[in-house]
Amino acid sequence: MCGIIGTFRTGPGPAFPDGQFAAALGSLAHRGPDDAGQYAQGRALLGHRRLSITDTSAAGHQPFTDAGGRYTIVFNGEVFNFRELRSRLEQQGHGFRSHTDTEVVLRLFLEKGPGFLHDLNGFFALAIHDAQEDRLFLARDRYGVKPLLWAVHAGHFMFASELRALLALGVPAIPDPDSARQFLTFFFTPAPHTTVAGIHKLLPGHAMHVDADGVRVEQWYDLADAAKRTAAPANPGQQLFNLLDDAVKLRLEADVPVGAFLSGGVDSSIISALAARHHRHLHTFSIGYADDPFFDETRYAEEVAQHIGSEHHTFKLGREELADGYVRLLKALDEPFADSSALPSFILCERTRKQVTVALSGDGADEVFGGYQKHQAELRWRTPGAAERAATLLAPLWSTLPKSRNSAWQNRIRQLDRFARMAGQSGAERFLQLAAFTPAPEAEAFVAMPNPADVLAGRTALLAAPLARLDGLNGVLLADMASTLPNDMLHKVDLTSMAHGMEVRPPFLDRRVVELAFALPAELKLRKGSGKHILRQTFGHLLPPTVMQRSKKGFEVPLRDLLRGPLAALVDEVLRPDAVAAAGLDPGRTAGLVRQLRSASPGSAQATIHALVVYVWWWTHRSGTQ
Repeated sequence: MCGIIGTFRTGPGPAFPDGQFAAALGSLAHRGPDDAGQYAQGRALLGHRRLSITDTSAAGHQPFTDAGGRYTIVFNGEVFNFRELRSRLEQQGHGFRSHTDTEVVLRLFLEKGPGFLHDLNGFFALAIHDAQEDRLFLARDRYGVKPLLWAVHAGHFMFASELRALLALGVPAIPDPDSARQFLTFFFTPAPHTTVAGIHKLLPGHAMHVDADGVRVEQWYDLADAAKRTAAPANPGQQLFNLLDDAVKLRLEADVPVGAFLSGGVDSSIISALAARHHRHLHTFSIGYADDPFFDETRYAEEVAQHIGSEHHTFKLGREELADGYVRLLKALDEPFADSSALPSFILCERTRKQVTVALSGDGADEVFGGYQKHQAELRWRTPGAAERAATLLAPLWSTLPKSRNSAWQNRIRQLDRFARMAGQSGAERFLQLAAFTPAPEAEAFVAMPNPADVLAGRTALLAAPLARLDGLNGVLLADMASTLPNDMLHKVDLTSMAHGMEVRPPFLDRRVVELAFALPAELKLRKGSGKHILRQTFGHLLPPTVMQRSKKGFEVPLRDLLRGPLAALVDEVLRPDAVAAAGLDPGRTAGLVRQLRSASPGSAQATIHALVVYVWWWTHRSGTQ
């Protein structure tokens, strides 16, 4: 796992200044604390920061050039089947000078050209320079585990693992008002856009060709097409067990210490149980809240750890520790991102990194197998029974009762109220509303910068477009794979792990597992009252019954009490009227929401306040106006 950066001169102007490039490469040092390197040839300038995982010797130094001197690669990620691929190449007479997956990737490119991407089982962002033709090839993995951002500015094509590096290369920090509106709605900026006008994210499963004639983007992988080509096996449970078990086994291979995150939920428990079958002294890690027992679930993780025999580490945080972590997370942000679960993830990665360099996680299971509460709601909207019809008829009652995420029964009322209100909408309308943390009209009202409404509507409609590409609930899961997964969940993992120079590996996103899951009918994965049904059936024998019977609960954070308590002064400092206005937002509306947060009826104001703090803090510091 590493950080990559590069420029390519597309016009007749001068080469990129070495000093500025070195500074931009240095901005990625947290992603790769073990080594750094640069390459300059023709129109191209490439840089790499290395986190050494496989073959930690100097032989793995990047940028890596082939023996003939024509092709040079910078690579961020892991290819888990690289030993199999290497063996195949060796049988064909190829020799290698390192034991890295990077060299195998480059050799495959020499053999097959861009089509080599289909051979890779893993996650990655990469760039390869052809010195003879003086052109670049770039690509991103199938599901968007690793980021790749790009821009064209001042006669140069530029790319990097993080937005901050592109700003350091000289791309101006100009706010995109449509991105601001989408960020305050979804708490992330949906790809291919970013918060900064002119900076783009390469979409998952896409590649780029760059030469003196310009930039061309193409799609090299399509999950819907792959699912249609995948035959459903006669015994899907056994096939799933074999594939996921192998995916876990492959991801335990490293030349550094490896552990696993264990929350006590279904997903991380399955991964940890499988890992314990292949790792004698598995260390597992979880995080909880000393001052907020309602949000603390560490007892479930400890039960699983005892059952599977792992050496477990629990980190219990008080509110002051959470507040301190909140400030450090703000400083680590590469771009505005307001999923509050990033806070415990940030601290968990920080503490876990002191003992292991690589951790396995359960990320991806909810999107692949239908584990979110919104998936249960969609199933019930589509196949209503007596309970669903009663919940809809009682809509007037739910609207009058108190609703909050901070107590079990008020959260239940909140869910019933939302269910009843959305029952008559289309699948696309529901998908967009369920993806939103702040209702779109409310979020858009905070942005003072003008915009043509049709542009924003077109952007947002793209998020729901995948629903039509697969039948039924598989279309809903496909839409989550295309939006929620890369823009929210995987971005969070990359942000919070790489801030501490740590690699996180999600076995559920092994391409074989994903393609099998999407080849199965949705009813095998999702039943009323039983999300991820096939996972519970297939892996239940490995874990305590209490784990498999638990309903989904997110990585919740006591956000309201933090923002009203130890972070209250920070809220006032960041959301000063002048700072809010400078970020392009409405100071009066922002101040009103702060008052609501501190009132006797805060509702869900804490979530949007958190997003506003993140956005204004980022613009204040990244734009140089602080």
